[in-house]
Amino acid sequence: EQGALDYHLAVPLMVQIGLALEHAHKRGVIHRDMKPQNVMITSDMVAKVTDFGIARTTNANTITLTGGVAFGSVHYFSPEQARGSHVTERSDLYSLGIMLYEMLTGELPFDGDSSVAVAIKQLQEMPDPPSRYNPRLPRSLDNIIFKAIQKSPGNRYTSAQAFVNELDAFLKNPQGRYGVVIGNRNKVEASSALGSQAKGSNFEKIHELESSLHKNRRTRTRGTSVVVVIIVITVAVVIAGLYWLINSIKKSNSQTGKDFFVLEDYTGENIEVVANNLINEYGFEVEKDLFIEWKTNDVTKGNIYDQDPKPKQKFFIGKDKLMLKVSAGSEILYVPDVIGETKENANSLLESMGYNVLIKYESSEIYSKNIVTNSLPRPGSALPPGEKVTIYVSEGPTDATTTVVPYIVGYTWEDAMQILSDANLNIGEATGIDGSVAEKDRIIIKQSPAEGVEVRTNSEVAVTYGTSKQYDEYMNPTEATTSKGVTKMPNFVGKTWDTAYNEITNWDSDSIPGNIKVTYVSEASKSEAYHLTNPEKAYILKQSVSPGSNLSDVSEVLFTLGTYADYQEMLNPTEPPTTTAAPTTTTPPTTEPSTTPESTIDPTSETIPPTDSEQETESTEEGG
Repeated sequence: EQGALDYHLAVPLMVQIGLALEHAHKRGVIHRDMKPQNVMITSDMVAKVTDFGIARTTNANTITLTGGVAFGSVHYFSPEQARGSHVTERSDLYSLGIMLYEMLTGELPFDGDSSVAVAIKQLQEMPDPPSRYNPRLPRSLDNIIFKAIQKSPGNRYTSAQAFVNELDAFLKNPQGRYGVVIGNRNKVEASSALGSQAKGSNFEKIHELESSLHKNRRTRTRGTSVVVVIIVITVAVVIAGLYWLINSIKKSNSQTGKDFFVLEDYTGENIEVVANNLINEYGFEVEKDLFIEWKTNDVTKGNIYDQDPKPKQKFFIGKDKLMLKVSAGSEILYVPDVIGETKENANSLLESMGYNVLIKYESSEIYSKNIVTNSLPRPGSALPPGEKVTIYVSEGPTDATTTVVPYIVGYTWEDAMQILSDANLNIGEATGIDGSVAEKDRIIIKQSPAEGVEVRTNSEVAVTYGTSKQYDEYMNPTEATTSKGVTKMPNFVGKTWDTAYNEITNWDSDSIPGNIKVTYVSEASKSEAYHLTNPEKAYILKQSVSPGSNLSDVSEVLFTLGTYADYQEMLNPTEPPTTTAAPTTTTPPTTEPSTTPESTIDPTSETIPPTDSEQETESTEEGG
């Protein structure tokens, strides 16, 4: 909300978050939904990781897609989560890299018009380096982030502790060399956004690593003696030297044409063990030398059931390719819902999940050209990778009058029907988000086709509806977990009184203003008890405290209430009769509605309707 953070603040916070994840990972728990909304910062700058609601143990089923729904938040989840593949601790590290990127730049590295578009970018693209947004950021921080968000899990940090150690070293010496990706057996590659590779001889690299280890690395264990630290650093330097020596020998073998080894029989072995061995022992790179294909079968999940080439054959590194086929366990994936997406987005998502896509074209009276109208199997159908999915793509409507679908999300059932009628459209299939709701209480939560799609006149628009509370919960899914720690005044305009009241009373007591008042705009509001007798129908039209104000400075808040009709009038003020009526828009009003005398309520009291005598008194006061 406040824009980019200084790296002197962002990096220490990320160190705390990383240590919290390391604690969870050591106990076999993968979070799977790391994002800023799931991190709380206390007043003394202590980070707390929350909401392990979709976390799974590492020995449990960690396939991402279930019932066609991707667990996690699309802007932060890893490529393997986007394609519904096996999820590991390194999936959480990818999310930390995305979070750190956003903390330092104030921007998301991947964004798009739809969740599918964002998922495709997660699978296929690398973002601009953070230093391009803020040139004052050290380039070494770019490298740390880009190692964390490598597309291949094998190229990321091995653990949250390793990620934290790099950040610690960076804080001590921001000009050091970090984020090294060991993915090529003959050279070290720094994971910058441009994919630039480190140059120089192996001797120089050993010298650089030696210097970096002596100058930058430090242990996180407090009170350890200097002698132990020196021993640890010395051992690390020796190991690094041996590693580069082995690489040099292999490079020499490559120049003499002997850079090969004999493949073992990997069937029955765990993919992580085999992949790590191939990467560390022979310098394999995922998606270059090593390819992994996941498929559902009865073999133990994560175990290799086939390989190509077969065992006991010579494998020339840098020339040949090894395909390992791995069991995804007995649970299969589910066909995602791509109806309403563009052909390109739908095709990319399905292929990334391992499906063979067949595209067929048909005329459509509902969907505009190049939009997916249907899929077989239907969305949500259980289907293992490698199977065929047919998508039907619209060639546009036939020779008939067309219209553009309007936006009806957030409108009442009655208003939505009127808006569609004005556009020569009808409400089609209607589904309650959590059971049936009386028509007079319905609020539209979702619609299909989406706003702006060109369709044939008299077509139907399918909707999902719920109560005003269900609508608010759907539009603000994290509100319940974050509202207690709120410190800034939210924007309540357009929300119903019961929604605002419940949110305010859920805050910490220190955040609740001492005096909350309400006033009304018209007789249509019925009475000053309207917000108590009909809290779900009393809409907030104005608030005296601007959104974003510090709640610690607020002692009183005045809310101006009205009916839904009053709210619509505020959004679309009636033009003078001498001018042509303007088309309906959703722009803010240019004038403020008048108010009547104020009434004061206790924010901690229950919403109990007033007695007859109280209403009588209020009516007398209003008349006076």
